[in-house]
Amino acid sequence: MRILAVDVGFRVCGYAICDVQNLDVLLIKEGEIKPFPKQALPQKLNYIFEELTKEIKFYNPKAIVVETLYSHHRHPTTMGLLAQVRGAIVLLAERCGLEFYEYAPTRARKCFLGRGNVNSFQVKKMAENVTGKEFMSIHTADAFSLAVAFSHTQKFQKLSASLPDCARKTASLHNRFRSALLENSKT
Repeated sequence: MRILAVDVGFRVCGYAICDVQNLDVLLIKEGEIKPFPKQALPQKLNYIFEELTKEIKFYNPKAIVVETLYSHHRHPTTMGLLAQVRGAIVLLAERCGLEFYEYAPTRARKCFLGRGNVNSFQVKKMAENVTGKEFMSIHTADAFSLAVAFSHTQKFQKLSASLPDCARKTASLHNRFRSALLENSKT
């Protein structure tokens, strides 16, 4: 399945277009969208929307994957701006008829590096090691980590769907327990 993974940002929006099959993630293209700093908010949102629309039309992904929102409590304005960019991307997914997936940044990094509390430079280094290519920025590497999280989640869902009913319930309980642990580790 071809996906578009997006690291939502207001100044720099990184993306990675990947082919995902089981746990194999093949990077097709990475890129950044950088709206002009002097543009007003509506023009920036439109620019991001239009640039991603071009990529979707050319590469024809079946799904969009983004991070859930996170912002430090000292920066509520950042959260508001990111929410608007993310909203434009959610609208784009709906308009283009794409499946929409979202993962917490810590979950994506845990799937990719085994730990959720790593910085973006570590994610970039690992992405370069995995693909054998130099990534243009931490933003595109973060987008690639979202693609890896998507592949792991899809594989887990396929495996749990093939389990007998009692094993599926156990896997569901395990998944809820694991999610609760991840949420508690954030605080």
